[in-house]
Amino acid sequence: MPVAGPGWAMRRQAASAMRPAHWIPADGATTLCELFAARVAATPDAPAYRFYSPRKSAWRTLSWAEAETRVAAWTRVLHAHGVIPGDRVAIMLRNSPEWLCVEQAVMRLGAMSVGLFCADTPASNAHLVAHSQARVLVAVKASWVTRILDADDCEALETALVFTGTWAQAPRLASADDALAGARALPDPALAWPAPDTVASLIYTSGSSGRARGAMLTHASLLFNAQSVADVLPGVLDECALSYVPLAHSYERVADIYRAMITGARIVFCRHPRFLGLTLAREPVTTLIGVPRIYERFYIELHRWLSRRPRLIRRLVATTINVGESVFERRQGRGRFALGHLAWPLLQYFVARRCLRLFGADMQIAVSGAAALPYPVARTLIGLGLPVLQGYGLTEAGPVVSVNRVDDNAIDSVGLVLPGVATRVGPDNELLVRSPSVMQGYWRDPEATARVLSPGGWLHTGDKVSRLDKKRLYLTGRMKEVIVMTSGEKASPEPLEEALRLDPLVTRAIVVGEARPVLAAVVSCPAHRLTPIMRRLGLDPDAPEALASARLENYFIERLAKFTTGFPAHAQIRRVAVVTDAWRQDNGLVTATDKVRRRRVAKRYAAAINRLYGRRAASDKTDVSENTNLG
Repeated sequence: MPVAGPGWAMRRQAASAMRPAHWIPADGATTLCELFAARVAATPDAPAYRFYSPRKSAWRTLSWAEAETRVAAWTRVLHAHGVIPGDRVAIMLRNSPEWLCVEQAVMRLGAMSVGLFCADTPASNAHLVAHSQARVLVAVKASWVTRILDADDCEALETALVFTGTWAQAPRLASADDALAGARALPDPALAWPAPDTVASLIYTSGSSGRARGAMLTHASLLFNAQSVADVLPGVLDECALSYVPLAHSYERVADIYRAMITGARIVFCRHPRFLGLTLAREPVTTLIGVPRIYERFYIELHRWLSRRPRLIRRLVATTINVGESVFERRQGRGRFALGHLAWPLLQYFVARRCLRLFGADMQIAVSGAAALPYPVARTLIGLGLPVLQGYGLTEAGPVVSVNRVDDNAIDSVGLVLPGVATRVGPDNELLVRSPSVMQGYWRDPEATARVLSPGGWLHTGDKVSRLDKKRLYLTGRMKEVIVMTSGEKASPEPLEEALRLDPLVTRAIVVGEARPVLAAVVSCPAHRLTPIMRRLGLDPDAPEALASARLENYFIERLAKFTTGFPAHAQIRRVAVVTDAWRQDNGLVTATDKVRRRRVAKRYAAAINRLYGRRAASDKTDVSENTNLG
């Protein structure tokens, strides 16, 4: 894939020369296998991964040399199970060193990793296993594998290695612990490590236009992206990065895991979203690579805490944020000095530092990607002194395309384009991207590949950008109707709406959720069909407020779930607003071709939609970040 401009190689060499001595140089590895080996050789006894072991009920630290021992064991196991170059191995593990050791072993054998989401539906994960034609699956629980095989036979799958559960009666299931124990007696296989252009991973996108597609990303593309991200993010002394976003995402692996191999940072794993606060409190995390959802949670908790404090405290915090934002703008070269800036050191120490205690005492840098970070959230964090860098990318691009810099940070943009990435604006202001990190194409889908990759190597992102700034990206919308939630997940509303209309009670429906934590639906139902249901629920059909009843909403959430079982977990409907108005052409809600005008309907029922997100539905998950997809 061509790179952007003739001077790119010289700039990369200059950036590599400026790297700290303990970093792996840009020319020190050509594949991810070589990168891991170079890090092990450079700092074998340094801490690599820190994680909580449920089996031992204790936190453990793994050095780079110990991680290499585990990788070698998994290499022997997978080789013994017949994995050869070009095969696919699916991984369904929680964020942990085990995930990364399995992936490294897969890549050493010249095979491709396929990440599955532990919190996703069995049908969605079955599609990934079947479509990728995975030969081996490594999973935590036997029950997870059983549910996948119930949803799809997955004919190509020969073996599933699991850590817990019952596998004796299942012909394709085996104990991962037994396999690892038996591998000690096996010789190390003679391997020729993969070439840079070998596909390292099939990373399935969110399925924005239906079923998820597997982007083929090579060693060279992922390594290039990791090198570029490492060069533009600020170096942190004794860096400790939190791994929170599921490792099935390219964003988490590139921006956190592979970058840590370059810089020598240690990774602390948060095994589940509910332990996020505890992990941040007990571990010296300096770097957080996250999605808007985690920052929104802080914003909500901060305002909830302030609502219980005296007015004086609320005004003091508001003043601190205002002064902090003004200081930030001055340091960025966009503002002037003000007398209030003299109070910033005191405000930062006594007020801002206490407000940011959720992030721990050592947090130095935070990055947000996948979806737009709401301006009030970004302004609050910046105003409290936490430098938040928004970025942009998509799986097909490798994934990171742009990110703000600490000394050049515009919080309303998605940052400056990475070195070596070329961009241009196509018809309808669509952003086109070309770089060495762009995917080879979609696995087993040449038609879809041809639609997004032009012969010149330009990737059609489907996102619209402003023409106002050539070096900085400002997103203005999308080419297609795609909902991007604050968790980073993407969902196409049209397939979901088609599924909802299969319910005989639903005449028309729209799905919303842009910049929201979960999806919601507005459904139009004939009043005469709704009346008996409302009476069974103990509601008065003649009372207008009954349509907003939580009982009616929960009834529809459960009812509509039967029609969306084939969709991923993030594409399930978690909120429902029921209306009895008819959507017709004469009231402007339907086109002449009988298509619903989604934006007009959403505008008409804006109050009802806002009400939905103001309360928690009975079926709502506590956190959707477990299956966040960043591209």
